[in-house]
Amino acid sequence: MSLTVQQVLSRFPGWQITDMSGGWVAMRVNFMPKNSGLSNVRCGETLEELARNLHAEVRHQKSGQPAVGR
Repeated sequence: MSLTVQQVLSRFPGWQITDMSGGWVAMRVNFMPKNSGLSNVRCGETLEELARNLHAEVRHQKSGQPAVGR
């Protein structure tokens, strides 16, 4: 079963999701400071990949550790 934009938005409030050419982009509604170690933008080729990346961002935010791979 494929995810819909509404499903991803409901799982990750505080993000705006846009269909871009070749993939999906999520931007925080309220940007984090540059030195926070957190992302303001996350991308994915599919909505499923974007949801995984947003889940990783939430995990890192809760742990207080900067997310890897930026």
